[in-house]
Amino acid sequence: MESTITSLLTELERTRKSLNSVKGTQLQSVEARASLRDLAERYFSAVRPSIEDASSPSEHRDGADAAMRELIALCHKRGSVQKYKDLLRTAKGHLIHLDTGMIARSGSSNGDIRTGQDVRIVTTLRALLPSAAASYEQALVDLTASNRLSWRGPATDLREALRETLDHLAPDKDVTSSPDYKTEPNTSGPTMKQKVRFILKFRQQPKAVSATTEDATVAIDEAIGSFVRSVYTRSSVSTHTPTEKAEVLRILDLVRIVLGELLETR
Repeated sequence: MESTITSLLTELERTRKSLNSVKGTQLQSVEARASLRDLAERYFSAVRPSIEDASSPSEHRDGADAAMRELIALCHKRGSVQKYKDLLRTAKGHLIHLDTGMIARSGSSNGDIRTGQDVRIVTTLRALLPSAAASYEQALVDLTASNRLSWRGPATDLREALRETLDHLAPDKDVTSSPDYKTEPNTSGPTMKQKVRFILKFRQQPKAVSATTEDATVAIDEAIGSFVRSVYTRSSVSTHTPTEKAEVLRILDLVRIVLGELLETR
């Protein structure tokens, strides 16, 4: 079940992105300021009580408190759009730390494998592509199990989360119309690697970052292909199921790397 922190994180990210479309340097809209104030009030009424216990890092509780108090104060005037965005980003950072801590504490008993990076990826995807976020989360949930008869489900969900993200950030028509695009042999459109290159080149990322991410993308493609082939060639489910889980966990590690760069959550 989605935690109150995770729900608020999704709204924070969605609201922060919506501020990118605001024209002018100051937030004039009364409705927009009221929505921001509602977010801050929801933090104090619904989220703050759940992180009151001593096991939550005090510096992040205090940091989130300060950002939300400043956000409420700013909503009483026409503050700068950038200031609102900075406060939302600061609050998001502290809340992710708090949510990660809660996951780690609950996960110690139920085998939850989520990391802080997973929280950031899911939070960002929920605001950008809810279906991709659901696929990624489902894979994480499935991978906590120790007694599945098949691991094809989480492998497929990880592939779909990445594919949807790439298709959204790098539509085929945009990639194929770029000056340096060339169709790869035995393909009918852009490969995942080409889409990654297109996205990171557009952002003017250093070549070293782009190359590492492209290599990880190729490794994902190869790992999933190898995994699918191995599922069909193995005869004993009971013998090979642990091996299959290890392969999917490797795919998860690679998908984390790629999505972390694509969504700028690393």
